[in-house]
Formats: sequence, structure tokens, C-alpha cells
Amino acid sequence: MQSLDCHACGNTVFVAKYSPVHTSIQWTGPARDTCREFAAAARPGETTTYLPRCGALHESVDRAVRDGRLVPSQRVEP
Repeated sequence: MQSLDCHACGNTVFVAKYSPVHTSIQWTGPARDTCREFAAAARPGETTTYLPRCGALHESVDRAVRDGRLVPSQRVEP
């Protein structure tokens, strides 16, 4: 996995890009505490929030792939 900063909030996540439609993201902290989109979707008192994805982070990943900063990798099964 490669580290990547979101262009919108600056949060750093770890990303593995396997194909145009398969992206794996590992958050470095609770998403609702570090991501503007997750925070906006959270209801008061909730400890978890379901949001299929952060649009800004998705754009950051796509931009990093286009710019060559994020290199797609091959998934290897043991």
C-alpha cells in the first residue's frame, strides 16, 4: 500500500489500486474524525457512519494514478 493525502482535507490514507474499479483504502484514524464527508454524514451520538466512499478521496486517488504518483499493483494470492 502507498500513502496518499486527500486533496480536500489533507488526511493521509494508505491505498492499493488493483484495477480501474478496485481500490483498497486503509484509514489512519476514524474516518468520521478525519474526513469532511464522513463527518457531515454522521448523526449526533453515532459511533459509526456508513458512507460508501468519500468523493474527494476518490478524486485524489484517480488524480494520483493519472499523474503517476500511485502505481497500480497486481494482487497476488498466496
